[in-house]
Amino acid sequence: MSLVGSEKVSNWGITKQHIAQVISPSVRLKALPDSILIPDLLDPLSLSDPLKVKYTFDPALQREAIRLLKKYNPDYGVFVAVSPDTGHILAMADSTRDDQDGANHGNLSLVNTFPAASISKIITAVAALNEHKANGSTVLPFNGKSTSLYKRNVFNHKKNKWTRNLTLDQAFAKSVNTIFGRLGAIELGGETMLKYAYLLGFNGQFTSDILFDNGRIEIDPNDPWQVAQMSAGYTTKNTLSPLHAAILATTALNGGKIVAPVIVASLTGPYGIPLYVHEQPGFSVAMSESASRQLKKMMQTTITQGSARTSFRGFHKGAMANVTVGGKTGSLTGFNPRGKYDWFVGFGENGDQKIAFAMLCINKEKWYVKSTRFVREILEFYFAPQNKSDSGKSA
Repeated sequence: MSLVGSEKVSNWGITKQHIAQVISPSVRLKALPDSILIPDLLDPLSLSDPLKVKYTFDPALQREAIRLLKKYNPDYGVFVAVSPDTGHILAMADSTRDDQDGANHGNLSLVNTFPAASISKIITAVAALNEHKANGSTVLPFNGKSTSLYKRNVFNHKKNKWTRNLTLDQAFAKSVNTIFGRLGAIELGGETMLKYAYLLGFNGQFTSDILFDNGRIEIDPNDPWQVAQMSAGYTTKNTLSPLHAAILATTALNGGKIVAPVIVASLTGPYGIPLYVHEQPGFSVAMSESASRQLKKMMQTTITQGSARTSFRGFHKGAMANVTVGGKTGSLTGFNPRGKYDWFVGFGENGDQKIAFAMLCINKEKWYVKSTRFVREILEFYFAPQNKSDSGKSA
């Protein structure tokens, strides 16, 4: 089942599905063909020659992402950026320490072997907000460390002298596992959690011109403990691809709609005639506009009070004074590849200039760069005054 409905057939009968079938095998191998031949059209005689491909990338942003990956050289690093308005993939870069260009590992942006960790809390937050189980100001008590998850603290909460109270905004920003585990398992339940996971693209498929791995959720919705683990992201059974992670963040800027990503801006035939132009972004509704506004505020709180605060200290000065940034961090030990997974997923916005992003660093033994620090440098580049006229436009 497709998350975004079928597009209106135009563009000489060429659809995103046609392009995806042809181009995806190359992109998974990190190759971007200059031209492609679209088979199986109703009028093959009119399109018998290869078509020149124009990609959606922002060349300057792509170069900067590659430069930063080479600068910090993490064991594994993946960065993806998307336009929230159009779904255009603006940057898609990865590298590995033993092979900086990542050629031996394929395109890491498209695979979903990575545990989603606390990025899963976005699902829980969306469900709680949209189902009116809580809002950003709702005060929620919890016992234990914010980084731990124990059954007794989720299912048998008892107020004592060590009990702490946080608003949902603060719990999201500080990534408190017990609060999110209780929200999912007790207030929402497994079926509701799976419903919102699907609305956000998990266990589904987008109508896109590139085939990529959507996030996967594997739980028994009737097992409260599994639901609690999923809701907090305290499990390796929630997985996510970096491209899917980036488009999760678009919902905070699009009034609750999630956009389908695309990689091809246009296809040009012989004599320079455009035969396909991407003009109709694919959107599907994941939550109400009100819930979207609250999610955006939560993600901003991550920057000002939460787990990304240190990396963004002093960011909102000078040329960055009017840039709004929000996000969600996540960390967990994973096994494919083995290492400590460090996510930062979010958005940047300054007027009409917008970007949604996902950064994943995987470190085996040593930290080379935090994902939040990497993204700060990306945003300082993207929103720099000299880039304002070009950034956010498709190449």
